[in-house]
Amino acid sequence: MAASLPPFTYLAPASLGEALDALQAPGAVPFAGGTDLLVRLKRERREAAASPSTLVDIKCLTEAQGIVASDGGLRIGALVTAAQLAEDALVATQAAALAEAARATAAPALRRRATVGGNLCTPHPAGDVATALLALDAEVEVATPAGREYMPVESWLDRSTMVAPARLVLAVWIPPLSGSAFVKFGPREAFCRALVAVAVARTTQEVRVALGGVASRPVRARHAEKALAYGATLAEALARDCSPPSDEQASSHYRLLLAETLTRRCLASLDAAMRNR
Repeated sequence: MAASLPPFTYLAPASLGEALDALQAPGAVPFAGGTDLLVRLKRERREAAASPSTLVDIKCLTEAQGIVASDGGLRIGALVTAAQLAEDALVATQAAALAEAARATAAPALRRRATVGGNLCTPHPAGDVATALLALDAEVEVATPAGREYMPVESWLDRSTMVAPARLVLAVWIPPLSGSAFVKFGPREAFCRALVAVAVARTTQEVRVALGGVASRPVRARHAEKALAYGATLAEALARDCSPPSDEQASSHYRLLLAETLTRRCLASLDAAMRNR
């Protein structure tokens, strides 16, 4: 692959400060798992001016590593891979939807490289990990030259939030939950983007629903959440939450039917888990 890539500069900063300094240069981008970045570079090799000119390797940053319990919730480093999420006992116990989403992401080889931070920063319609994090009401920890910022993952997924230079996702924070579940549906189980993905999370106060595959980025289904709280019609609420695309794989109407079916499947899974406690 290297021979077909456009020219670029590779930097391996030894600290967070050095990484942020490097990322302030025009054309500089962070490099971790590289599952999307290297594909992008190869695709854009004939348009080198539009390609990133500097790859800033952030894999050594300790601030972006590890999974730890915190105040009943979790702090998950941005460099944690999908494979690590899928196998971690804390994630399975406290944020089951995230473990399930990680297991459903791509193929095993890619799960060993794809990172939490990469999933949040790559504009996919059906980012499985991002969909789960939305339902989990996660908060994103971002490093900037001025210090740390914290924002809801929903705000971070707004693309306008991500365009500023030298902004580096360090971790996500997940608050305590009563339970969560994730389900996706696609043409095949492995190495396939979801036609629709649904994550549902429960707390003592509310039920949260997030959808993947129905918009340009994963979205919170707030009308569906209200419908579940007040006994309104779920199908009508989901239609207000999103206008899924129609393409060669599925129509908008079919995606809405899938969204309702998968939401109910997640709820049934949570009910079953509650009964088995």
